[in-house]
Amino acid sequence: MSPIPCPACSRFLPDGAAACPGCHLSLTGPDAARLWQVDQGLAALQRERTVLIAALRGQGADDVTQLGPQTGPTVATTAGLPAGLPTGSGAVPPPARPAPPVADTAPRRSWTTQQTLLAVGVLLVLVAGSIALAIAWFLIGIVGQLLVMGGFTAAATVAALVLSRRRLPSSAEALALVAGGLLLLDLAAARRFGLAGLDTVDARTYVAVTGLLAALVLAALHRTDRRIAGFALLSLTAASVGWGGVVAFASDGAGVAALALLGALLFAVVRLVVPSSFGLTARAATGPAAGWTAIAAAAAAAGALGAGLDAWSPGGDARTGGLVVDALTADGLASVGLLAVLTVGGAGLLRWVVVRRASRLGSRAAVRADWATRPLSGDWRALGVVAAVATGAGPTAVLGLALQLGALWSALLAVLAGVVGTALAVTRTRTTSIGAAWVEAQVGAALGVLVLVCAVTGSRPATIVALTAAALTAGTLAVHRATWRPWAATVCAVASVAATSLLGSVFSDTAAILVAGCTGAAWVAVSLVRRTAPEEAPLAVVGHLATLLALLVAVATGSSDTVLIVLLTTLALTSAATAVLRPALRAVASGTSAVALVAALWLSGGLVGPRSQWVVLAAAALALAAAANQRRPHVEEPVLGILAVLVATASVVVALDRSWPHAAALAATTYGLVAVGYAALPRRRAVVTVAVAALTTAVWVELWDADVTTVEAFTLPMAAFLLAAGLWSHREFGDHSWLTAGPALAVALVPSTLLSTVDDGLVRPLLTVAAGAAVLALGALRRWQAPVVLGAAAAAVVALTQLMPYAVLLPRYLTLGALGVALLAIGARYEQRRADARQAVSWLASMS
Repeated sequence: MSPIPCPACSRFLPDGAAACPGCHLSLTGPDAARLWQVDQGLAALQRERTVLIAALRGQGADDVTQLGPQTGPTVATTAGLPAGLPTGSGAVPPPARPAPPVADTAPRRSWTTQQTLLAVGVLLVLVAGSIALAIAWFLIGIVGQLLVMGGFTAAATVAALVLSRRRLPSSAEALALVAGGLLLLDLAAARRFGLAGLDTVDARTYVAVTGLLAALVLAALHRTDRRIAGFALLSLTAASVGWGGVVAFASDGAGVAALALLGALLFAVVRLVVPSSFGLTARAATGPAAGWTAIAAAAAAAGALGAGLDAWSPGGDARTGGLVVDALTADGLASVGLLAVLTVGGAGLLRWVVVRRASRLGSRAAVRADWATRPLSGDWRALGVVAAVATGAGPTAVLGLALQLGALWSALLAVLAGVVGTALAVTRTRTTSIGAAWVEAQVGAALGVLVLVCAVTGSRPATIVALTAAALTAGTLAVHRATWRPWAATVCAVASVAATSLLGSVFSDTAAILVAGCTGAAWVAVSLVRRTAPEEAPLAVVGHLATLLALLVAVATGSSDTVLIVLLTTLALTSAATAVLRPALRAVASGTSAVALVAALWLSGGLVGPRSQWVVLAAAALALAAAANQRRPHVEEPVLGILAVLVATASVVVALDRSWPHAAALAATTYGLVAVGYAALPRRRAVVTVAVAALTTAVWVELWDADVTTVEAFTLPMAAFLLAAGLWSHREFGDHSWLTAGPALAVALVPSTLLSTVDDGLVRPLLTVAAGAAVLALGALRRWQAPVVLGAAAAAVVALTQLMPYAVLLPRYLTLGALGVALLAIGARYEQRRADARQAVSWLASMS
């Protein structure tokens, strides 16, 4: 219907009408064109009048902006005419399709100060009326009661209609809400206080009858003046309340769902059948229809799931999973049937609306674009609710039915759903229809629900059958649906792993673990065969996760070493294949393969004996170092190198834990020499730090085994290794003495210097001060800063600590006199000494 009303009777005009169907006003000719211009001018003047009043009342710039831009009477020109309307004589088509010019440019309306005042006024009037009616009801008698109930309601209704015709829409809407609220209040009070014996009427019957009657009255009022939207909205609200009274007669979930669904159908019929003269009452009926549809779905779901849960209660016959099921109930089956009706009916309704709109807009793509543009406006909002209900009702119906039927019938239903899904995937290989995709999604959701029910029952045969059906269906869909292939392949892989592991559990838990790991490895192989395909990544992830999960379960359940070796070997092989065939994942895959292989070798050695186990671990470290050398300079080199260091450390720790010090020292020495050889390679000099740590560990282990306690026996070998490494790497360090010789000298001098401060002997202090002096002299000769600083500090600390006991024993006049002479000498030659100090600092800073 056209949004343009008749200029005489305000009745909405049909498309292409030559005359008003209500008052028969002619809409053709030059007079009709001029009338259109006059109406537009009047509308513009009315807007300007409203703006000026608002400005005079001081509402502010915001309120003025909300009322629209000031438009003078000049809009009533030929520019304001609708398209195709001639300005001269001749036939003039009625201004049906074009909207008023300001509709596209008017700002979005928001809640104004006037509307806020009116809303508060409506609330206060209703509250005051309620209080006054409650207090004076028994004092005014039956006649006064009738007058009060009808008089105020009628007065508010008439006032709303009058204000609407006087172009005061906000005030009219406020009084319409007052009238509607008073009407509903009157109906409630009539039964509450027993007017005309209404208190004897059943509450449900009274609500149903009065609600529907009030809806008719309010709809008639809206038909009288369609500009008042409040009557229409209140009429739909009253109708919903009245139908709620009808629904209250139901005694079970299926009955509530059936009556709610019937109410939704009735409101839909109102939307389609009621004449357009009822205005918003007919157009907005889709809102209650969608609401009752959602209520019907909720009630049916509660009935179906409630019956299903009752079937699984202790003593329920459905627990046996037999062919004969006595747990089915009429309410449960009826609820399932209503859910199925909601699914099929909702899908059919959506299809009908889309086809009808497509015939108007030209294509289904235009319909989808229109829906996406304004999903929460008009009928699209109600259709969105219907779509959500139809989508969720199908899987819910399957769940309720499966809970009542039991495991065996659920497995059979899963097979049936798998057959249907496979048929859809095979017969419609290239469809782009959203409806077809929705049907396939419903079948997939039903299949998933059935698998879940079978799994919850604990019936392994039924669960295996359901999982197999799901895997085959998803696999077929992955083959025939290129766009769905990654997700379908993932579902197929997960379902197959679960089905095979359950099948293995029929024999033993060990068989289940092994089968799950092998199935995961098979999917990794499939992903490698399907390189660069969209399903490669999900299949690889599922396969590796299945193998890792099987390994974790085996460890948690205390499986034998043989099982762990098989799983670790499988993981190592699949990771190695991934590293070879997928360069992008080579670093992670090679690391995973190496860790799994080392663990498998460790467990394999344990089957022979503890010494063989340690030898295997020690050899694995050398093998990883060789592999890192072989793969340089690829991305997996640092991964393999770090793993080699970790495994080497583990071998030394294990040897020490098992009280094999010589084996630990031999292994550490071997690793150190290997690290030295590795550091000799181009741009690998940093590996020499590993050599220093390994060789130092070897020396310390032997010293610890020989019960050596002298600190220098531990620090001097480490210092020698650090000095050798620093001198070897002096070019990389830029001949910086603190990097080349500093660490070695610090390790050699600092511990001995600190121990000299508390050592009562003469050997350590004498050797330490001699070493400090030698290092100082060497540093001064080589112009190295680190030896100068460290040697001087060590010599000074040892000298002072050795002098302090004797200085305390000297006479006070000698120590004080010596200090005074020293200070006088320093003061006398202050300038020269300051210059000497600056020169010394500059000399020290110039060293490397």
